[in-house]
Amino acid sequence: MKGLLYTLLLGGLFIASPLLAQTNYDSLMRRSGLVDVQSLEPSIGVELKYSTSDNFVGRDMYGSLERAYLERGFAERIAQAQRLLTKRRQGYHLLIYDAARPMSVQAAMYALVEGTPLSIYVAPAKRGGRHNYGVAVDLTIVDDKGKPLDMGSPFDYFGTEAHVGSEDSLVKAGRMSAVVRANRRLLYSIMSEVGLRPYDKEWWHYQERISMTEVRRRYKRLDF
Repeated sequence: MKGLLYTLLLGGLFIASPLLAQTNYDSLMRRSGLVDVQSLEPSIGVELKYSTSDNFVGRDMYGSLERAYLERGFAERIAQAQRLLTKRRQGYHLLIYDAARPMSVQAAMYALVEGTPLSIYVAPAKRGGRHNYGVAVDLTIVDDKGKPLDMGSPFDYFGTEAHVGSEDSLVKAGRMSAVVRANRRLLYSIMSEVGLRPYDKEWWHYQERISMTEVRRRYKRLDF
């Protein structure tokens, strides 16, 4: 899958990153009413993958943006999830890979995958997805030694191993360990307790249990 993406990059479909990198997203996020999740719970870790080249695009999309911004109510759920995790696993913490995403970045991502099999993983730029409203988060769990738990696939992996709900069959087939299944169940349990559910094709992605229509009605899109 990643080979296809790199082929597309070399073909020149992705050209927007220099302009995107110059944008002051921190200021725009705060102006839109979003909050830095670490201001609510400092023990949460943040490593925005789209501020690095370690993502499906293979390019830095966010420039200087390194903080995880979310709609306040959603951010409070993530802070509560961290407190629940601390009670269950002393020294463990959540690590956020992506949070609120500007529409300009969404458009650049979708331009890259439009017309390819990977388009199902990226919300169309015309309307945007939950990340573009600040009500979705990509994250994992880090242990008390600072090591991310084994979740069976990397972040931004497009394949069956990343799908939620396939764990039992993958363990039975010998394609996933029981430890990985337990790690995913821990993450699911914590996030479920604060009212969030995973996207079925990405173990790392969590969102509210409401429709996209309701998201658009309740929240402000990040049109910058």
